[in-house]
Amino acid sequence: MATLLNVYSDTKINLQPHHIFGRHRSSSSTVLSTLDASRIHAVIIWDGEHWLVLDTSTNGTFINGVRIQKESRRRLEKSDRIHFGSDKTNTWFLLDTTPPQSMLEPVTPGLPNIVLKGIVALPSEETPEVLLYMSPQGQWLCESAAGISVLQSGDCVGTHDNVWRFIEAKPCLETQVLEENRLDPLLNIKFNFDVSQNEEHVFLKLKVDHQEFDLGQRNHHYLLLLLARQRMNDKAAGLNISEQGWVDKDLLSQMLKLNENHINIQIHRLRKQMIDTLPKSLTPPQAIERRAGEIRFVCDTVQINGGLLTCS
Repeated sequence: MATLLNVYSDTKINLQPHHIFGRHRSSSSTVLSTLDASRIHAVIIWDGEHWLVLDTSTNGTFINGVRIQKESRRRLEKSDRIHFGSDKTNTWFLLDTTPPQSMLEPVTPGLPNIVLKGIVALPSEETPEVLLYMSPQGQWLCESAAGISVLQSGDCVGTHDNVWRFIEAKPCLETQVLEENRLDPLLNIKFNFDVSQNEEHVFLKLKVDHQEFDLGQRNHHYLLLLLARQRMNDKAAGLNISEQGWVDKDLLSQMLKLNENHINIQIHRLRKQMIDTLPKSLTPPQAIERRAGEIRFVCDTVQINGGLLTCS
């Protein structure tokens, strides 16, 4: 992503798609502390192809020593020197002009910036409580115990002690047309388990419409198998759909001989495997749903072959 280097302080900043420079602390992406800086001094934006700078100040914005016309856009080039107002301590060197990337910037002090690629677990891979990944529509989704939501630029994500702000890499022009936020459901999906007699080996296949995807054998498939059986048992017993399949987390920990954090890691690995296996055009199913103290398997279209019992 495009990076600016302050010539005097050696400070580096990554440009956001809509990056505001000014004295106003609550609205500026980069705060200018000098007296001749305006509250909103200038804005650098990504238009989908180029980085542009717009001056909105009283004392001017300068590119390579030349003041640009107020309220007009000026295309930036690599190695341009930009300074805001007359104070040379606000001089910045444009190191590169690569497109922006969606990222997380820390709200909690001491946390790193995180460039979003693939699937991201927060606060870490070792303690995954929140999962972020992209939908086929190009929207970043946040999955947590509260469910799945579409992220908007500026949203805060993470846990109580580890919070980041989501910055989306989208063009930021007035003419930009935003897509309606929606999650398309994945229909006609079936989970097919093949289980060894001693239940040491659990193989899983997903059938979506007329396509079949082999997820092979993984340790986390046994977790899913236990939850799927509970869902099937409750369905056979005639429980209401809203109450089918819920398993107490403490009981599940005892059954698996794993603590809650390791169960979260297995859920994260399952989600990552489905995202990596299914085509990008398909929305990965939310296989596991959570509520206070309990989790359950979401889908009720299941076939289990082998193991201690067989059901479908």
